[in-house]
Amino acid sequence: MNSLNPRARLTWFTIPLGLVTLIAILLTVAPVAADSTITTPLTLRNHITIAGGSVRLGDIFDGFETPRAGISGDTIVAYAPRPGRRAVFDANWLARVAQRYRLDWRPTTRLDRVIVERASTVINAEDIVSALRDEIKSRGNAQNIELELSNRNLLVHIDSDLPATVEVVHIATEARRGQFSAIIAVPADDPQARRITVVGKIFSVVEVPVPARALRPGSPIRLSDIKWKRVRARYVQNDVVTDPNEFVNREAKRPLSADTMVRRSDLRVPITVSKGMLVTMIFRTSSMVLTASGRALEAGSTGDFITVRNIQTKTTVDARVLGPNRVEVAALRQLATSEGNIQ
Repeated sequence: MNSLNPRARLTWFTIPLGLVTLIAILLTVAPVAADSTITTPLTLRNHITIAGGSVRLGDIFDGFETPRAGISGDTIVAYAPRPGRRAVFDANWLARVAQRYRLDWRPTTRLDRVIVERASTVINAEDIVSALRDEIKSRGNAQNIELELSNRNLLVHIDSDLPATVEVVHIATEARRGQFSAIIAVPADDPQARRITVVGKIFSVVEVPVPARALRPGSPIRLSDIKWKRVRARYVQNDVVTDPNEFVNREAKRPLSADTMVRRSDLRVPITVSKGMLVTMIFRTSSMVLTASGRALEAGSTGDFITVRNIQTKTTVDARVLGPNRVEVAALRQLATSEGNIQ
């Protein structure tokens, strides 16, 4: 040892001490770093739906499941859009957020963005009309009316954790003009409820008998084939059938659709004389009854006037259908042989 010069002795003591320090760092610090600093890379969520009123880091980025240098995924970074609405956070905004919170993330292109949608409970026009009807009904005059909102596509969005209830704060009707206006609150019985003004029309309604199923021409109509339907009174014309008994002993002249109003001209008494049928032609006077054989040139029901040709004379006459195979000629002269009428 005495043969070593002072510089050699200094080097001999200094180098081992540095190695010892380095080994100590690797043995003690490196394992801790492996547990606390190695994190999952952040990835962008392109489309998210949230329920609350705030947007958080964990909503925008995947990767906050592991600790991240004191930054929590619950950190609020923006207000959420209104319920049912959406907001778009572009690449510039995302880059500023990442820089502010020292996140290891950068936009890959200018097209990077996050679309944020706010979940909601939806109240539609039918819900509102139902509440308005109940309010009018409580006043005793909603039995024969129908309401229609001016905005039939109205949708009201409220927080997703709130009930889809409607409270009628005020309603005013104008029967002469057939209009109404109202103020509603959603949800009902909520001090922070959203108030909305709605307007619309009031229609008088009546019940009319309509086919319960499709009816074919010539099919006898029974009362079991008929049901009641509520329709707006203004659509009920004078010739619309309003009494179910008008269907009795009738049949359809043309195909009748289910749930559709029927005109009296669409019905007829069942055919008793078919076209081409042989019939007995009858003429009555106070002193005699004359009969002849004829052929019906058109179909008819009892009480209808049809054209009939006398088989022997070939004379064409008008006759009223009395029943199956029987018609009554209107005038005696029509039974007479007439050269001018022979066809």
